[in-house]
Amino acid sequence: MLIIRLRRTGKKGQPSYRIVVADQRKSVYSPYVEMLGHYDPQTKVIVLNREKAEAWMKKGAKPSNTVAKIFEKQGLKHKSIVIKKFRAVSKKELEAQKAQEEAERAKAQAAKEAAKAAFEQQVEAEKAAQSSSEEKLKEAAEATIKEEKAVVEPKAGAKPSEGEFKEEKAKPESKDKESAEKDKK
Repeated sequence: MLIIRLRRTGKKGQPSYRIVVADQRKSVYSPYVEMLGHYDPQTKVIVLNREKAEAWMKKGAKPSNTVAKIFEKQGLKHKSIVIKKFRAVSKKELEAQKAQEEAERAKAQAAKEAAKAAFEQQVEAEKAAQSSSEEKLKEAAEATIKEEKAVVEPKAGAKPSEGEFKEEKAKPESKDKESAEKDKK
């Protein structure tokens, strides 16, 4: 990418600058593509070839912040001429920013905790509703089991069927035989 920037020339303590088009990735003192003019900060003399500067900006070259200020003084207008304003921040402003950020963090943390508490309450309510419905189901199941047992079990005083009688008798007899065999030994 091409950039229009200043390149220092002149003696020690007496600077003067060339306004040049160069590759942005290369050093300030590396060879440049084209010289557009020069600037002397001591006498405030600016010599600029406006036609070449406009042509390079149309091709995509962007001026540095200092060169953009020089172009603005010369009355050059183009969309790529953007002046960035830098300003020092005082300690009070820094402290105010930090306090504001901490307040925002505290507010965000409180909101997260409130959301978590609300979610936990919702989960507990769902569990309570689910457990009450489970209890109702258990009660209904127990009631139906009791009804089934009442229908299946014979009434008191009724004779058991032959199959039931034989099963009941068969179990004790087998125990008696085993105990008898133990006694013989």
